[in-house]
Amino acid sequence: MHAPAGRDILLRPDRVWDGVAEKPVDGLSVLVHDGRIAGIGHDLPAGPATDVLDMPGCTLLPGFIDCHVHLLDEAAETAPAAYQTLTAVPVLSALLRRGFTTVRDLGSAHLPLNVSLRRAVEDGLIEGPRILAAPNILSPRGGHGDKQPDLALRYGHRVGTLAEGVEGLRRAVREQSRAGADWIKFAGSGGFSSPVDAPTSTAYSSEEMRAIVSTADDLGIPCAAHLFTDRAILRAVEAGVRSVEHGCFATPETYRVMEKAGVFLVPTHYAQTYFLDRLDDDGFWDSSTATVRENYREHAEALREGLLRPARTNVRTAFGTDAGMFPHAENWREFPALLAHGYTAPRALRAATCVAADLLGRPDLGTITAGATADLVALEGDPFRDITATSRSRYVLQGGRLVVPAPATVQAVPRPAAARPSPRRPEGHPMNAEELVEAMKPDVERFVSGNRIVELARTGEIDTEHFKRIVLAEYQCQEAELSTYALLVSRHRHEIPATLFSFILHTIATARGLLREATSSVGLTGGDIPQVPVDQGLFRVVRDLSWMGAHAGPAEAALYLHTDLSTWCTLFADIVSAARRLPDVPRPVLTYLESWGDRPPPEVAEGTLAVLEYGLARGEEPDRVLHSARQLGVIVEPYWSYVAGG
Repeated sequence: MHAPAGRDILLRPDRVWDGVAEKPVDGLSVLVHDGRIAGIGHDLPAGPATDVLDMPGCTLLPGFIDCHVHLLDEAAETAPAAYQTLTAVPVLSALLRRGFTTVRDLGSAHLPLNVSLRRAVEDGLIEGPRILAAPNILSPRGGHGDKQPDLALRYGHRVGTLAEGVEGLRRAVREQSRAGADWIKFAGSGGFSSPVDAPTSTAYSSEEMRAIVSTADDLGIPCAAHLFTDRAILRAVEAGVRSVEHGCFATPETYRVMEKAGVFLVPTHYAQTYFLDRLDDDGFWDSSTATVRENYREHAEALREGLLRPARTNVRTAFGTDAGMFPHAENWREFPALLAHGYTAPRALRAATCVAADLLGRPDLGTITAGATADLVALEGDPFRDITATSRSRYVLQGGRLVVPAPATVQAVPRPAAARPSPRRPEGHPMNAEELVEAMKPDVERFVSGNRIVELARTGEIDTEHFKRIVLAEYQCQEAELSTYALLVSRHRHEIPATLFSFILHTIATARGLLREATSSVGLTGGDIPQVPVDQGLFRVVRDLSWMGAHAGPAEAALYLHTDLSTWCTLFADIVSAARRLPDVPRPVLTYLESWGDRPPPEVAEGTLAVLEYGLARGEEPDRVLHSARQLGVIVEPYWSYVAGG
């Protein structure tokens, strides 16, 4: 929300980091006026036209910038353009709500759909980060952007923005400009996911790269280049690119050339470790990703060495993740990946704020200074002490509009004379089982607050269509849950985790009886329920639930389960309470919802603690357990958005 017309918002976190300094400053307040930062200081007064938002336990930072994302689902390249565009809508909302207020989308293979997404965000049609768009990835035939060479060879249908030769590339750049490009992206080398070439190959000659960059420069558009090796990088730097994407095989001498030329590096380290860490996991790969696996296997040693090099240089590093090659909700993991490869916390955080803004040519972004655009994220905790705090966005403002939490009333109240310091855990003392469950309570409150369906029930606007979508969503999600908990039982056969996961498996199977009775009350039959969700958001819910069964540790799955039930039981109970007295409500659906109770049953509450203790004793990391449970937010939003009808 914006503050009401004529009113300001005064933000009062525990500490503020301006996007530049070595560490945050305690006790500062930030005043937001008309979408911009109007003041920063200690004990700023709240005037009569000022609303106050206290942020206890939080660090306030500039909104994060991800300089390398792919918003559109590449798997839908050959689907209708409208469908592929819609796959980005939940992604955009999720990125914004995690504190990423600006992204640079570096293109899809085929159509310039991200330009339409940019306009839709600007016009307020959809919620998301502001977008700077490279419409497509320019590539030669057989290069990284030639996505379906088999189709081209057999049927003449190419999938990719393919061009070679000086004149062909000049024409292609002008076409990108006509499509609305903020950036030009070209594949100067091969890639790990390329159908034909290899990551060590060089795609364009020096003359061709100069043609791309000079034509773009004539049009006032900067260039980003997908590059891995010294040879390809040096050609691109000589041609005048502004950013090198990946650069994972570069040597120190090449980084020195980049430093001297003022070229930015966008390293995308988590995208590399995401695949490297799964090389031996047969369940992760399938026939469509076999080439990717072989490429990573072949270059694994060189890649691991290469990831350690840029932190030892002064190359200007801008935060970019390649999100879309992995689930977008995990793009925050680039922060710990950078630290694991030698970057300091201040340098990693600057990469996502002031340095990223410099790369993008947006001096109004990336810092908390007077006059800057009020793009802000308040993280639970202090990322300078614990980099995983970057996954815990509690408040997000974009252009002065409060995005997270959902619109709510803020009150003008005096600040306490002396704020209590946030409780700090003694160094080296990890969270125990009870503390992990306790730590999730604010998240559950966040997941249930402002639920659209609960509000519709309270105002009497809920109807049969909403209940029908609840039944459909429950059926399709339970299909995934039944296999998920069966997998967990088979993977974690010790009696402690197996008891909990078997109990919930039995509970879901039993609930199916009531759910079947509810179907006819909303005009459905068994044949009306597709096995795979046709709604893209619900499909992602099912996909993420399935991931838990194949990959989660016992403690990780237990806390996720407890959080899931705490959220859904609360929401189901609230819907039943609000809708019970309404006319024409399908009672069998209410009976089904009511059967879950208003909180997890004692068997789950007690079993969760037992499994948490079991998993922690066997080396599961509390931070990962907590992070995975917090990812439930990725599921809550599309599930209830589907139920609400969009």
